[in-house]
Amino acid sequence: MTWGLRIFLIILIAIGMISVYKTIKRKKISMKYGMYFTIVFILLILLIICPNIVENLANIFGFKEAPNMLFLISIFILFYVVFQIYTTITKLSETNKTLVQELSILKKELEKNKRQQ
Repeated sequence: MTWGLRIFLIILIAIGMISVYKTIKRKKISMKYGMYFTIVFILLILLIICPNIVENLANIFGFKEAPNMLFLISIFILFYVVFQIYTTITKLSETNKTLVQELSILKKELEKNKRQQ
C-alpha cells in the first residue's frame, strides 16, 4: 500500500469520525453505538499505519490468508451489533406496550370520572 493511499484512507476515516461525533452531538445516535464506530475507525487507522499486524495475527491464529481473518472478525462484530440492536428494540417494544396499556387505563378512568360528574 502506497503512502498516498494510506494518507487518503486516514483522511476518509477522520471525516467519518467527525461525522459520527456530530451525529452523537445532535443526539441522532446514542453514545453506545457511536463508540462502536469510533473503535472501528481507530482500529482501521492502526491497520492502515501498520498492515503487518494483520498478517502476523493471521499467522499466529492459523489463518492461511489475512483477509479471511478480517472477514471472520467483521462477521462476529456485526452479529454482536445486530444482537445489541435487537435487544434494544425488544426493550423499547415492551416499554411501548406498557405505556399503551397504562394510557388506556388512564383514558378509561378519565371517561369514568367525566360520566360521574
